Amino acid sequence: MILKINPTRMELLRLQKRFVLAQRGHKLLKDKLEGLMKTFIKLANEYGEYRARVDHDLPQALASFRGQTATYPAAVVDLLSRTVSTKLDIEASTRTVMNVGLPVLSFTMVDFESPSFSGLEGAGVEASLLKVYAIMPSIMKLAEIETSIRLMADEIERTRRRVNALEYVMIPNLEETIRFIRSKLDENERATTTRLLKIKEMIRSH
Repeated sequence: MILKINPTRMELLRLQKRFVLAQRGHKLLKDKLEGLMKTFIKLANEYGEYRARVDHDLPQALASFRGQTATYPAAVVDLLSRTVSTKLDIEASTRTVMNVGLPVLSFTMVDFESPSFSGLEGAGVEASLLKVYAIMPSIMKLAEIETSIRLMADEIERTRRRVNALEYVMIPNLEETIRFIRSKLDENERATTTRLLKIKEMIRSH
């Protein structure tokens, strides 16, 4: 589509500069999109690994806890679970990848105490709970990666829209408008040359 402009040399120079900038921006955005896709694929593979790990370990840990507390009344199991004392240190920060802020979570469990557990059965319950807590870092890593994937997907979509806008709208419109202005300027130049030749002939004839 030809832009609504006056077909002058000044306008031609201005559009040519815009055209060069648009091409440069298009290349930079395509490079960014490629980098985003590489990071996205890496995160997706990492997510698959942690997903498989959690899906494998968590059911086993929960099954172990249920097995250790199978002979306990439900009220006792609930009480024992509530009396477990532990402190979870969670730190959240961000890292920047391709101008996208991605979350970074770190997890530490300290001061695990279970004063209500005693004897062999109590030790088994405590051990099964420790297995559940041991999976927490993987669960948090999984949440971190999943959030990162969503953020990267949003940025990929935004960047792809900008690339498409430049590639299929702005750059073609600028090219067509530049050709139109050049054509008009050439046409005007031919008309001016023709008029000058006619004036020259008229002068000679007199």
